[in-house]
Amino acid sequence: MGGSAFLPGFAAGAQKQSVVESGLKVEKITTFIVDDAIFVKVEADDGSFGWGECCEDNKPLMETFIHHGLKQEVIARDPFNVEPIWDQMFFRNHDMGPGGALPGAIAGIDIALWDLKGRKLGLPCFDLMGGGYRNKIKAYGSFGIRAGRRYTPKQAGELAKSFADKGFKVVKLRMQIREDNTNPEPDPIYRYVPAVRKALPDDVELFVDINNGYTANNAIRVGKWLSEEFNIRFYEEPCTDQNHIETRQVVESLDLSVIAGEKAYTRWQFKDLILHGNPEYLNPDPIKCGGFTEIRKIAMLAQAFNKQIICHNTRPTLSTAAALQFAASISNVGPFIEYPVPEEFEELFGIMKSNVKYEDGYLQVPDSPGLGIEVDEQKLRSAATSIKS
Repeated sequence: MGGSAFLPGFAAGAQKQSVVESGLKVEKITTFIVDDAIFVKVEADDGSFGWGECCEDNKPLMETFIHHGLKQEVIARDPFNVEPIWDQMFFRNHDMGPGGALPGAIAGIDIALWDLKGRKLGLPCFDLMGGGYRNKIKAYGSFGIRAGRRYTPKQAGELAKSFADKGFKVVKLRMQIREDNTNPEPDPIYRYVPAVRKALPDDVELFVDINNGYTANNAIRVGKWLSEEFNIRFYEEPCTDQNHIETRQVVESLDLSVIAGEKAYTRWQFKDLILHGNPEYLNPDPIKCGGFTEIRKIAMLAQAFNKQIICHNTRPTLSTAAALQFAASISNVGPFIEYPVPEEFEELFGIMKSNVKYEDGYLQVPDSPGLGIEVDEQKLRSAATSIKS
């Protein structure tokens, strides 16, 4: 018997609908590319629909992957049958590579299916996932400097202070050094952290994301400086995700909370990260790691290893709503959730009828059906550079 028979969703009769059917069939999948996002709309044959968002990296590839690789596994299926649909989208395209484009494209469809189901049942997604632990989550303001190419240290300080002025009590400086610029000389962190820390009020915490740009020895050296000179407690992605042993060396050498997992996309990749890297916090992104169906499994795996989840989240509309719905539904949520610079996303905010609510350092968990926010499709169609069904 072939090995695929033992995979979920591939046993005999897997093409059939579940014993209890919703009576709906997926009829149409449409993608919308705008400057800062790719949205997915899934429609059923009764007119019901749901919205999702894909990973924004290489949007034309995401669009193509959906329409030439994933859609055939979804059309005419019961939209409530999210687990079998996810398995077939993933395993039947697994040879394309388990990380990156595949789970990033799956995420848009998967989140839209959950949104559709929630709308149809009149329940927010967190209720579909077992109920809510919280109705708001502390947010940290996040911005990147592209290793010093985007803002001057003074401008970075002003931007950080703008978050504090909005009520954020935590700000993250994304250094965006990257693996192709490992251990830069001179290292911009020595100019930017002092400027940003000086610009922030004393009661606003600062932490730093290296974006995978250091070897272990340099990450340890810089981490000690950050801790001793600026009382920084959280240290994100100091080393490449391709070598978890270096991450473990940093974890074991520093009295800092290391966050990692932005570039892990499946439960299996997170298993390896936990076993070999052992960061204190994991930061999966719902629109990168396959949507709700997969990130829920990652959260359960994390719980088994006593790890908390801090959602990576760099898009402020559907992605943020999805991150909030998920984070509300798990017990092992971390101390905060990421929220990017709102001023960078005027177009995205302009195509929403309603969006997530931020107030006094917290993001409110939407409690309306599905994701809990609404897209203005007419405005989306006007703003889109590509629409494909």
